[in-house]
Amino acid sequence: MDYSQRPLIELMKQGNVPGEAGVPRHIETVISNVFLFPERAYKVYKRDNAFFNASFRDISGKAARFDFTRKDFAWNRALSPSIYLEIKGVSLRGGSVTVGEPADDADELMFVMNRIEAKDVLFERLMKGSVTTEDAYIIGRQLAADLQSVRVEPVTGVNYFELFERELEDLRAWIQGLSGADIPQEEWTAWLAYLERFRTEHQAWYEGELSSQVAQSGDMHSQNAIFTEGVFSLMDTYPPKEDWKLAHELTMFYRIGADIWALGSRELFESYRLGYEQSINQKVDRRLEEPLVVYSAAIMMAYLYSLQKSDASKKDAAAKYHAFLRAYFRSVA
Repeated sequence: MDYSQRPLIELMKQGNVPGEAGVPRHIETVISNVFLFPERAYKVYKRDNAFFNASFRDISGKAARFDFTRKDFAWNRALSPSIYLEIKGVSLRGGSVTVGEPADDADELMFVMNRIEAKDVLFERLMKGSVTTEDAYIIGRQLAADLQSVRVEPVTGVNYFELFERELEDLRAWIQGLSGADIPQEEWTAWLAYLERFRTEHQAWYEGELSSQVAQSGDMHSQNAIFTEGVFSLMDTYPPKEDWKLAHELTMFYRIGADIWALGSRELFESYRLGYEQSINQKVDRRLEEPLVVYSAAIMMAYLYSLQKSDASKKDAAAKYHAFLRAYFRSVA
């Protein structure tokens, strides 16, 4: 008989989680089921999302799902140990949910996390205008330190000219799937043409100096970032696709930075940059700023347009980001 997660998930939705009381708020994402209790959050990855398994990585099999879950947890805990507490095995036994060691004989693996308040998500704070220049400076400093904590092994043998080509192919597929009234084709094709032209015009630079600066990377943006009481944290940033585990070392700086600029202001971005520079004790090489801002902004703008289809609250943010990208692109293209 084919295994199904459904009985286990249904019981957890009803509050059958050892050590917890009451019924949790259940959030179903593309890749996971999340259960929010007053102080803790629990996450179990899905096995049956055909789109994710075909487009990103196939975690339908237990061994692959457990391997992905363990690597995901290790990455996120290294970045944010105050959020990611432990990983447990969770199983359905005798009609009840049991929690134990994260061994291979468990039905599933489960993250145990401290619950995060939505108001502390960096995206929400930027939209409400509650990020100060001092906050942005701290965010830059702490992001640099966080990246150092996970970039523990040097990356060699990677051709950034070829890597960025694959990144552009992914971006094209992503925007093309959303193209329509929100994102006119003549706009996104112009952005991609500019990025491809920049890459080819600087091929020797990409294949030489920039290839030596490729580093471990993740899915970092303002919706995966928390800022509360002067502390910046990242969450859920383990890349769902193998190709996304590496990028130029400044890509994550600009993924967060473009959000701060587009949803906040240029002043906030410059303060953020100064904080980052002081943490790494060197200036950010701004020769890549224009293509990486266009690249980062295109990703996030498209993401917000995709979210607004089911979450009307993202409509204003998508429009604001789109206006930023249009204006910025006119200034650099």
